Amino acid sequence: MLPRLKYYLRFTLGMTRNELRGAMVLVALIVFGMGLDAILRFRARQKVIGFLDPIQLEVKYSRMEVTQKIRLAKKYPKPYYFKASWSPRKQDVWTIDMNAADSLAWVALPGIGPGFAKRILKFKEQLGGFYQVSQLKEVYGMDTVWVERYRKRFHLGAGVYRKLQVNRLLWQEFRHPYLPYAQAKLFLNYRKQHGAVRDFDELSQIKLLDMRIWERLRPYLAFDP
Repeated sequence: MLPRLKYYLRFTLGMTRNELRGAMVLVALIVFGMGLDAILRFRARQKVIGFLDPIQLEVKYSRMEVTQKIRLAKKYPKPYYFKASWSPRKQDVWTIDMNAADSLAWVALPGIGPGFAKRILKFKEQLGGFYQVSQLKEVYGMDTVWVERYRKRFHLGAGVYRKLQVNRLLWQEFRHPYLPYAQAKLFLNYRKQHGAVRDFDELSQIKLLDMRIWERLRPYLAFDP
């Protein structure tokens, strides 16, 4: 077969011996290149398959930096990774500490961008910490349906971290998102005339105070003398 091919190339096509050798080398290089390309494509495909394998993916995910996890969560919002036979275990559902989370943790949640994360952190700081998950609904522009949908993702951690020292604070410091100006003025006038308030029960006896407001504010009150 090979001698016949050489005869055809050399005498029928009029190729010289050097041209024939060059053609054979060229064909060998083309075959080698095609084989190498097939091997590289196969290895790349095996890497993709390994990446999508849920067991290997869990190991890789645990070693990722926070920024890499955020990019992965945005690219693949559902934790199934194209494996229909695999379902996430309970430990795959991560939670967020509402009182300790930074902006990176908040933007990792679906539907929360940098602007919303900044708004949540600002509201938390004004409050002095969250004491219940439903307070997220009070953030300007927050969708109440979204809060209910992801309620199980949140926990309160240490809870309220800054309280109003009602017997110590001066007028300019007696501020809180739940406390209207008129109610603060009434309380401070009472304290000026009657002295320190021992506890919430005594505060509830003060006339003219709107107890609906103060009940809402109760987790943030401290009565240290």
